[in-house]
Amino acid sequence: MAVSTNKEFSIDEMKSKYDDVTKLYDFAEELVSTVESEFVKDPALQLEIVEPLINELSEATDVLSEELIYIAEGKKYKTSGKANKTRVEASFRRIFAAINDYHTRVKQIGKKAQNIADGIVKKIQRHVEDIMVIFLEFIQFSLNSVMGKMELEALRVRDTRIAMLMHQQAMQQQ
Repeated sequence: MAVSTNKEFSIDEMKSKYDDVTKLYDFAEELVSTVESEFVKDPALQLEIVEPLINELSEATDVLSEELIYIAEGKKYKTSGKANKTRVEASFRRIFAAINDYHTRVKQIGKKAQNIADGIVKKIQRHVEDIMVIFLEFIQFSLNSVMGKMELEALRVRDTRIAMLMHQQAMQQQ
């Protein structure tokens, strides 16, 4: 599913998209700060909860930022270079799997089903959804292969851009 766009993006627009992707590093730093928070009684336990998500988020952000640079260079030099769809899908899949694993760890490790990092994780998920829309402007990939059916349906309801893209895809298949 991709928006077939022939729109020419300015350097500033591409930089803004790149900044949106690299903002995920800031979210990883916010997760790190939860370990050092005065509200956390057991920093080692908090690190055990958030560290896998931090690692996956950082590695996936590396890939996504590289792929967006590749897209931007292709647009700038008007070459046929495209982002690697497999790497992009895998990066999004890794992030969503890491978020799900985080929630599982919170339930298993924590005595209650909430954690100080929950709000940050929710912001990460919403921001990753926005980044998916950015990549869908340039490459076609399957949201079904990136996230679960329930997550995808919730996203479709929340984001009209995704709903429109899903509708366009359904119309093309008829």
